[in-house]
Amino acid sequence: MSCNMRIERIELIGFKSFSEKTAFNFHPGTTAVVGPNGCGKSNIVDAFKWVLGEQSAKSLRGDSMEDVIFSGCASKKPKGMAEVTLYISGISNGSSPDSGEISVTRRLYRSGESAYLMNKVPCRLKDIRNVFLDTGLELKTYSVLEQGRIDAILNSKPHERRFLIEEVAGVMKYNVRREEAVRKLEASLSNLQRLADIVAEVKRQINSIDRHAKRAERYKRLFDEAKNIELKVAVRDAAELDNELANFTSSEETLKSKETELSTDIHSSEAALEEKKLVFIEEEKVLDELHNRLSRAERNFVEEKGRITLLKSNCENLTGRLERLVARDNELTAAKEDTGARIQVLETRSQGINTELSETGKVLDSRNEIFSSFENEIVDSEQNLEVKRKDVFNKADEISSLKNEISSLSLIIENLNRKEEKNFAEINVLKESVSSIDASIKQAEDEFGVRDRKLEDSNKTKQGLIEDIDGKKRALTSKAEVLYKDREDLAAISSRAESLKELDTGGKKAFRDNIKVLCRVADIFETLPEHETAIEAVLGDKLSAAVVDDDQEIKKALDLIKKEKINRSGFIPANISPASRPLSSVPLPGGVVGYALDLVKVREGFDRIAAALLSDVIIVNDLDTAFDLRHASLQALSKESGPRYFVTLDGEVLEPSGVVFGGQEKGVLKIKREIREIQKDIEARRSHVLSAEKEVSAIKSDIASAESSLAAIDSEISEVEKVYHELRLKIAGLHEENGKEQRRLGLLSAEVQEERKEKDSSIHALDAKNRDCAVLEDQRRSIEDEIKDVQDRITEKKFRLETLRAELTKAMLSRTAIREQLDALSRERERLDSDLTAIEKKKEEMSKERVDIETDRARKENEIKGKEGALGSSVAVISQLKEELSSAREKIESKTAELRLMEKRQKAFVDDLTSVRKELSHAEVKKTELSLRLGHIKEDLKRTYAVDMDSDTDELSRLGPLLPEEEEKLNALREKLQGMGTVNLGTLEELEELKTRHDFLTKQQNDLIESITSLQETISKINRTTQKKLADAFEALNEKFKEVFTVLFGKGRAELILTEGSILEAGIEIVAQPPGKKLQNLMLLSGGEKALTALSLLFAGFMIKPTPLCLLDEVDAPLDESNTERFAALLKELVKEIQFIVITHNRRTMEAADYLYGVTMEEPGVSKVVSMHLAEVV
Repeated sequence: MSCNMRIERIELIGFKSFSEKTAFNFHPGTTAVVGPNGCGKSNIVDAFKWVLGEQSAKSLRGDSMEDVIFSGCASKKPKGMAEVTLYISGISNGSSPDSGEISVTRRLYRSGESAYLMNKVPCRLKDIRNVFLDTGLELKTYSVLEQGRIDAILNSKPHERRFLIEEVAGVMKYNVRREEAVRKLEASLSNLQRLADIVAEVKRQINSIDRHAKRAERYKRLFDEAKNIELKVAVRDAAELDNELANFTSSEETLKSKETELSTDIHSSEAALEEKKLVFIEEEKVLDELHNRLSRAERNFVEEKGRITLLKSNCENLTGRLERLVARDNELTAAKEDTGARIQVLETRSQGINTELSETGKVLDSRNEIFSSFENEIVDSEQNLEVKRKDVFNKADEISSLKNEISSLSLIIENLNRKEEKNFAEINVLKESVSSIDASIKQAEDEFGVRDRKLEDSNKTKQGLIEDIDGKKRALTSKAEVLYKDREDLAAISSRAESLKELDTGGKKAFRDNIKVLCRVADIFETLPEHETAIEAVLGDKLSAAVVDDDQEIKKALDLIKKEKINRSGFIPANISPASRPLSSVPLPGGVVGYALDLVKVREGFDRIAAALLSDVIIVNDLDTAFDLRHASLQALSKESGPRYFVTLDGEVLEPSGVVFGGQEKGVLKIKREIREIQKDIEARRSHVLSAEKEVSAIKSDIASAESSLAAIDSEISEVEKVYHELRLKIAGLHEENGKEQRRLGLLSAEVQEERKEKDSSIHALDAKNRDCAVLEDQRRSIEDEIKDVQDRITEKKFRLETLRAELTKAMLSRTAIREQLDALSRERERLDSDLTAIEKKKEEMSKERVDIETDRARKENEIKGKEGALGSSVAVISQLKEELSSAREKIESKTAELRLMEKRQKAFVDDLTSVRKELSHAEVKKTELSLRLGHIKEDLKRTYAVDMDSDTDELSRLGPLLPEEEEKLNALREKLQGMGTVNLGTLEELEELKTRHDFLTKQQNDLIESITSLQETISKINRTTQKKLADAFEALNEKFKEVFTVLFGKGRAELILTEGSILEAGIEIVAQPPGKKLQNLMLLSGGEKALTALSLLFAGFMIKPTPLCLLDEVDAPLDESNTERFAALLKELVKEIQFIVITHNRRTMEAADYLYGVTMEEPGVSKVVSMHLAEVV
């Protein structure tokens, strides 16, 4: 890595909240990125991780990788692509100089396609990672630090912290190379084992082929003699078949002519039928359209009819209201006229009464002196009577006023009741919310108490778990060693089985892609081990022959052999006819084991092949028995089905010709049996391995469970402070929310109280008014009673004085009555004036209402007329549509009948054509059969003797005629050739090929051994180098950690401790003791102390091995002001060698930065950037 390596800039297009192209230019020093929460600052960190090859969507704070593409907002559409480009200077990638600049781009489309580019040239992610290997700018290093990762360093297990010393030591590339070397070594060992098995088998094949070469010469002599005779037979048979073929060809031509005529008729008929069907479909579409139009018209008709009915009903209602208004207006007019007449009468009467009252006063004045005392008494009584009458009228007015007030108060109380119900419902909701919040507060406080007690128990359990894990790991190591050995044994046996399978199936792969091979002959037989040698000896190379469907497949296979120059191979058709009948019904003499066909189990469907190969084979105990049976000629057997092959259990074969073959070799059946036995051994060993794996798995499960428990305890301890802080914030938030709800509840309760007071006041006022009204009613009745009593007394007094002052009394009574009438008339006049005003006001209101009703009725009547007119048009349209629909249906029925008639004619044509084609097919089958028979003859000659009857006519013409005795001799030659079995004439060539292959494989074997030795030396060298670098790096990191810890805390003590085991695998324990505290578990430290401890370790690594870039995402969030100052001071010291990008909310950290980027979100969902050079601003 170049010491001048530096991040120049990063460009984002459509990445998360950065919808448009956004560039961040980074300068030497510290760059701070600030902005409010949710503005997209952390998306910059995600962009760095993503362009460096992050594959986890969860790590990028998403559910799927598609979430990194800008998803759109109110004013911007979603982007179809996200792209991030990182520009780096001062790094050599093999093509750029050290001082040059390279760019790394990652691009993702919404369709799922992605691409990596380096210097705008497509590349692989592996290429990018190789460039950054051991530069410190990698995902697994500490170049990108988020707040969660700071916590993870302390919460993680010891072996998970190894990356710290590995990064400081710079052994990342060594680890990669060692892993590659180990993979290559494992593959080489496996290949070496398989290669050894193949070399051994090739050697065995060389020995076997050498014996077969000696049989080839004798076989060739017999073969040439049989060839000459078979060629003559083939020429004769081919001539006969040619004559028959010519006859069928003539018949076929006639049938084809007739077929052509019928096909033409069918095509014409089909075209006409299709045309009719198209017309029929169009007619159906017209019918459907008419149906739809009719349905819409009828639906509109019903809807309009309903609207007209509703309008008529409204008009009738309006007419009724208008009639009632007219009647009421007439009533009011009559009442008005009556009231006016009554007023005129009252005025006339008042004038007369006033005149009469004046005259009566004059009479009384003359007599007043005489009767003054008695008159005064009567006047007083009359005045009292008048007062009481006025009281009655006043009480009536007060009662009316009170009743109006009572009605208003009842309405107010009703409104207050409804509002009270609404407020009570809201109060109940608020009470439930407050109750829920109180329950949440109590639950949070209870949870805090439970976690506090659980922490104390967890610390006690942790040590016991650690000791338990150590014991189980020792047991696991012991079991794992045993399991490793068992797996090696299983792998060796499995490799041996694979090698045998490869040999068992070798040499046939060339046919599988081109020829349909059902199986090999060896695959159709199974027999007892004691019979294997005999069966293999008698069948020999036939066991390797491939089973195919028929002779045609054999021809194709032989053509392929010639074309591809494949070694000689054997084939047998599955439909072969046995050469002789089985002898299972013939009794056997002593010394005979049995008929070979009875001693094998034949695979289903291959009985014909078994009979063809083994029907003439008898297995005997020894060679003497075979000779005896042959010399005795076995008359019964010979009469039954001719000469036999005899084979002993040791594999010695006595052929009908008298030739005896002996010796042993590992044949195909033995290989197949060995494969089955090895397979059983593999299953047994696999069962043993599975059992051992279960034990190991159980121990691992126990360890994992214990480690999980330990991790859970560690996690619990870590979570306590986090949960405490969260619970504290949660409880504070709940209290605040509770306060808000309580205040709202208080306001509502106060409002309810005020309303309740208002309602109670109204109710009290209503009760008071009701009581006052009742009192007034009682008072009015009492006064009326008093008036009656006064009137009675006055009448009595007047009656008593009637004899003394008849005229005076009469005059006085008349004057009193006149005055009363005059007062009554005055009150009646006032009442009638009030009634007249009310009548006129009511008439004016009714006049307005009448005008409104008449206007509304006229509008509705006009609307009814318009809709009734439209309804008439709709009826006409519906009638027309029904007629069109009926006509269309008739057309459809007519077209249907025509279609059926045409389809019937089409079927007749097809039936005739089918009949002709059957005859033609029969002729073609016969012709094909004859051609096949002729072709078989030609192919047999071509396959067997490489003679082409079409091109080698000169050779065939020189053969001469076929003699009768030659045909008999051919059978004898065939038997001899068959008795010799399959003879590979290309054995010498095959033998040379096998020797060449053996030499090649031996050389490969030696190369593999040298490669394995070299890989083992490489791994050892890498381990030694890595071990030294790790040891040096750990010592340096430990010392620097102590130093930086003291700087950040002011005092205190800290160190790193390696766990047990080799440094290549050991983990790192962190011990920290802040000033003023006892040495304790890291999980018991405060959030700020944890952050400072983790930063001390990371900064110590930076000081030993600086990275080109360090990206810090709000790692200073838990730090107070004094700790932040020390953190900022250390940043200023490290920035001389490291380029820092800090995402922060902390003012002190911002002050320590050289450059400042502000991220805002003026528009929801879209981030924007502004930059500032702080030195220039200052």
